[in-house]
Amino acid sequence: MQKELLLLINNDFPPQQTEQIIAELRKVTLNHVMASSEANLFNTRHAILKLANGNIDQVRYYVSSAMKDFRDVIFWAETSENSSNDCTDNKLTRNLPTQNR
Repeated sequence: MQKELLLLINNDFPPQQTEQIIAELRKVTLNHVMASSEANLFNTRHAILKLANGNIDQVRYYVSSAMKDFRDVIFWAETSENSSNDCTDNKLTRNLPTQNR
């Protein structure tokens, strides 16, 4: 696991959850990202941690989503960064899961 991801895990989650978070993130593999790219894998895992906001159940949810289509998770992380939770612009929220709108 990359240092930057470990720092995020250590900052956002209780120490007793560290191994569980790492195990969840490792479920998303190079087979789940375009071109088996390490950069895409890192970006996907980073997006999962950002979206989860310290909640292990959210990590599980976004890992499951990333295994179906990693681009969704990256998109959600980018749009949540650029919009507020009460955003009414349908172009920004159309693909964002209901729980994060």
